[in-house]
Amino acid sequence: MKSLFSIYLKVLGIALYAQYITSQLYDPLGEGMAVTVYRILDPLLVLGLIIVLYYAFQRKRALDSGPDDGVTREYLEANGVLYFGIALFFALLWSWIGFQFSNPENSFGWLWAVIDLTLPLLFFASSGQLLKNEK
Repeated sequence: MKSLFSIYLKVLGIALYAQYITSQLYDPLGEGMAVTVYRILDPLLVLGLIIVLYYAFQRKRALDSGPDDGVTREYLEANGVLYFGIALFFALLWSWIGFQFSNPENSFGWLWAVIDLTLPLLFFASSGQLLKNEK
C-alpha cells in the first residue's frame, strides 16, 4: 500500500510542477484554463497532504517511542516533514477554500506560488521515505 501512495505522491508532484510551469505559458493571467485545472488538482493535493501527514505522524510516533538518542538526522527529518506538512496543509486549505468560494483573482498569488513550489518537494521526500520504510 505504501508503494501505491508513493507513486501517487510522485505523480502528483510532477503534475503540480508541470501545471505551475506550463500555466505561466498558456494562461499567464490565470483567467481561463489554468483556473479549471487547479480546481481539479487542489482536492488531489489535499488528499496527498493527508497521506503525507498520516505517515509523518506514524514515523514521528515510532521515533518518540524508541530509545532517546538525542537530536539525530532521523529525528529532524521526521519532525520537519510533520510540522512543515501541517503548515502547508493549513495554507493549502485556507487558500483552496478561499479560491472556491470567492473570486480567484482575489486569492493571494504569492501564497499559491509558495504552495505550488514547496508541495512537490514535500511529496518527493515523503515518497522516498515511504518506499524506504515499506515492510
